[in-house]
Amino acid sequence: MVALPENGSAAGPSVDRTPFRGVVSHGRRRRSRLVRIVTVFAPAAIVIVTGVLSYGAMQRGLASRQSVVHTRDVLEASTRLLTALLDAETSLRGFLLTHDSSILEPYQGSAARADSVLTRLRVLTADNPLQLARIDTLADLTHRRFVFVDSVLSASKQPGFVLSVGPPGPGRQMMRDIRSLIDNVEADEERLLAIRQREAMSAERVASVVIVAGALVAGLLALLVNQSLDRALADRRRALEEIETAHERLQEQAVELEAQADAAQTAAVEAEQATEHAQVSLLAAEESERRAERLQTATEALGGALSLDDVAKLIIEQASAALGAQSATLASLEGRDTLRFLAVRNASAATVGETANLDEPRPICVAVRTGRPVVLESRDAIRAQFPEIELDLRVDEVHAVAALPIEIDGRILGGLTIRFQRERTLSSVDRSFMAALSRIAGEAFERARLFEAERSARTAAEAANRAKAVFLASMSHELRTPLQAALGFSQLLRSGLYGPVTEQQAEILGRVERSQTHLARVIDDILDFARLEAGRVRMEVEVVPLGEVVAEIAPLVESQADQKRVELSLFPPPNSISVRADRHRLKQILVNLVGNAIKFTGEGGTIRVDASSDDDHAFIRVVDSGVGIPGDRLDAIFEPFVQVDEGHTRLHSGVGLGLAISRDLARAMGGDLTVASTLGAGSTFSVQLPLSSAVVS
Repeated sequence: MVALPENGSAAGPSVDRTPFRGVVSHGRRRRSRLVRIVTVFAPAAIVIVTGVLSYGAMQRGLASRQSVVHTRDVLEASTRLLTALLDAETSLRGFLLTHDSSILEPYQGSAARADSVLTRLRVLTADNPLQLARIDTLADLTHRRFVFVDSVLSASKQPGFVLSVGPPGPGRQMMRDIRSLIDNVEADEERLLAIRQREAMSAERVASVVIVAGALVAGLLALLVNQSLDRALADRRRALEEIETAHERLQEQAVELEAQADAAQTAAVEAEQATEHAQVSLLAAEESERRAERLQTATEALGGALSLDDVAKLIIEQASAALGAQSATLASLEGRDTLRFLAVRNASAATVGETANLDEPRPICVAVRTGRPVVLESRDAIRAQFPEIELDLRVDEVHAVAALPIEIDGRILGGLTIRFQRERTLSSVDRSFMAALSRIAGEAFERARLFEAERSARTAAEAANRAKAVFLASMSHELRTPLQAALGFSQLLRSGLYGPVTEQQAEILGRVERSQTHLARVIDDILDFARLEAGRVRMEVEVVPLGEVVAEIAPLVESQADQKRVELSLFPPPNSISVRADRHRLKQILVNLVGNAIKFTGEGGTIRVDASSDDDHAFIRVVDSGVGIPGDRLDAIFEPFVQVDEGHTRLHSGVGLGLAISRDLARAMGGDLTVASTLGAGSTFSVQLPLSSAVVS
């Protein structure tokens, strides 16, 4: 290839560049086609690869989790086997020391439990030859141990049997061998558990990376699931440690039985009670956590429900799911003594929309009437307190009922009935959950009622506003036609068309014309307001030099200022400042603002009109030294038919539409009208409009 200088001529001999250009063009087309192919198929390929990798990672993680669960099952089974052997050992020693046959009760079923656990261990370790061999050896030792225990028991029942204390015998050696085998099994399973946990964590990390690459939200959810599983594994590990600690205490107490049987037996009973209490406490804590999650779910679900019917359905669904109920009803209190059912689930004796009097013999009526929950935990309790409804409950196979009032701030809003198809004793946790659910339901009920009341009020207000706008438009139109005719006739009379007019008559006719003109202006304001309310005002938006508009309003307002002896100063901005606006409507706004300023500024006061701009907007300010506006009226003055000096003794005329119309017109042109005022020191009205350059850009 020959290198070419920038001017395109060859440094050496002449070279024909046409073929070279053809090769370059062909290469560019190929690259362009390749780019298009990659653009079309790359997203699909990424999605497919991401999906395949995500699926593979998820399958691997699932397999690892299943392996972890399998390992935990092996550990739990080995613990149960050791427990069965310890029960047999403890029972034998207690019997030998006390000859009390009741001590042998734990021993009676220990052999069967041990066989069941060994069978379970063989199934769980079927894929591990080493562990399976240990289980077979463990089974043989366990069988021999139980045979030994049986022989000792048989011998102890023979006459002349004497219990002697000597060196450790074969029974204790068998227990050591059994413990050693169980320790080996548990050690291997712990090792497998650690490996499988690492594999699970590795699979989860791979899945997280793939899913985050495909969808960030899915990655976050996977992280949350991983954290939840880690917490569950930690909780299980702590529970296993507590069980092992309890077993160690029992073993120590069993050794003490050899020296002092009564004391050891009491200690064993206390240890067993402590274990049961710990298990009950653990179950209660887990149940409380589930109930808290259920309450959180119910709160979130009820937060999005806005109608009473939706709230009622969600409440009975959440209550039934949390308490394991098969049927439920919910009713709202209407008036002082009537309940109306809003939601019914699997209850044949009630229907949605049905009403019930609070005096009726129903649990829900009693709960609402008294403001206290009614709990019937069996059919006997139902029959004793509400015999009238027993047949209805038999139809639905109901064995227990709980009814509670729905209230908020001491006000009863309704009631909830939860029914069970088996006898049910409600614990303190259940009752606390029901109380919390009642409070949440009351808040949701109140929110739904307020929403429906607000929606009804808003609909009524919108209808009233539409009717008002139609009425004002019709009335103003009907008034304007005869008023224009009267104004024309008055002008014709004053012109002398129908004969000479005296100076006094001409003055009176001039007053008539001024009053008619004022009335016509009021009617025009009403028509503009009606059009704005109905959305019928058309804007002829164009580029308007702001200085021209400010200058054009001078002849329209100077005479009013002179009559009031108010100093009016206009400072038109340079014509380089232009806005996007309707020229006529902008002049109407400024005339209204300056007219208001003249009206509320006393003799000798000052009024200033100027303008400025920033990068996007222009600002026209009308500043007066008048009476000012109270701070609590600054927002109200922009409402229709509102004036600062309302009442029968007000000093200034008008109907209170000028500011409302001016602000609506400014907003219709993409701007706004605001006010700042100090009572007794004057007011500043500011019209904000978009610059023409800002709108174009």
